[in-house]
Amino acid sequence: MAETLKVKSINEALDFRAKCDSIVFAGGTDLMVEYLRGSNLIIKFDKPVLFINEINELKGIEEDDNNIIIGALTTFDEIIKSDLTPQVLKDSASGIAGPPIRNIATIGGNICNASPSADSLPSLYAMDAVLVLKNKDSQREIKIKDFITGVGKTIIKNDEILTHIKIPKKNYQYSFYRKIGTRKANALSKLAICALVCEENNKYRFKISFCTLGITVTRDENIEEKFMVSNIKEWKDNIKSIQEAYSSIMSPRDSARSTALYRKKCALNLIEYFLDTISKK
Repeated sequence: MAETLKVKSINEALDFRAKCDSIVFAGGTDLMVEYLRGSNLIIKFDKPVLFINEINELKGIEEDDNNIIIGALTTFDEIIKSDLTPQVLKDSASGIAGPPIRNIATIGGNICNASPSADSLPSLYAMDAVLVLKNKDSQREIKIKDFITGVGKTIIKNDEILTHIKIPKKNYQYSFYRKIGTRKANALSKLAICALVCEENNKYRFKISFCTLGITVTRDENIEEKFMVSNIKEWKDNIKSIQEAYSSIMSPRDSARSTALYRKKCALNLIEYFLDTISKK
């Protein structure tokens, strides 16, 4: 049986992480699925397990002058109910599983699981979220786009814990989130899109990100910069060119939930819908 430790402070948790490589367990909604073997009812962990779900320092949502700061142990139910949460993140959180899971699942766990179909990731990528990683002696801040490197793969070190997520405050003129799935919730995404519009240097920029179109979230800042405009209505005349640009970076795959062709076609249609809708505002 694997060694386990339940802690109530971040310092206790970091002391344990410094001593041994371990599995960090918060809500456990992803881990329980990952580590169940066949029809067995007993979880088989291959490393020591660190239970951190009672660390209050890592819970809740607050703000400073520049950021919305979300504790890694904040549940999706709390994210949905908070007045500080950006609307597009509320929208994505509302599509995660059902109420029982949203009451347990944490945003930190959803990030660290690094699934290509994670519902919260497109919104976090589009909003340029920054992750705070801490070990016993120091902490570092990493952009979320640099944190996840592949399916289930991140750059977190064995002695680190994700403590907070920082979302830069920006005035988004328009936000859009859409999940394509078998059901509105209680189903993994076939595809999800987050699209935002903000003003930068007296020009308008869209930020578009997708899940399930590659091994990580699909977003291309070069495309966004190329199609910055002085008037939002200009995008309507460039929809085909924008679709072609995104089509070239999409690498969906066939799976039990959907075909690659369906995912790509939906993604391109949603880009057209988004750009056409905001051009009419």
